[in-house]
Amino acid sequence: MRDTNSKLIVSVGTLPDLVSLREAVLKTAGYRVVSAFSEAEALAKIYSGECGVLLLCYSVEEESRKHITKAFREVCPEGRIVSITNQPLKQSPDADAFVYGVDGPEVLINAVRGDMTSDSPIKGAA
Repeated sequence: MRDTNSKLIVSVGTLPDLVSLREAVLKTAGYRVVSAFSEAEALAKIYSGECGVLLLCYSVEEESRKHITKAFREVCPEGRIVSITNQPLKQSPDADAFVYGVDGPEVLINAVRGDMTSDSPIKGAA
């Protein structure tokens, strides 16, 4: 059974300190966060029905990002993908929203909620 709760976030990254920090911020904002540190872990969570929001860190290699986003779109078609970048204008075509990694917790929370505005430097797709 899929959990399509928009309060559920699957956070994927290979840098444990960053993943843990984002997890703490999002939990404080009321989200349930499950973290994965590898492609295999992320795919296991997705295929077990962990839907809602997929949060992808820039630390995930490009080939792994492709596999993870493809699986998420197939299993969780109503879910959102938020990509965290380490360059202000680098965006992934597979993501619904983009966050520049140093923008701070408010920007991250807004992207997860889908509240990015049209004048944000990196914004979510409508």
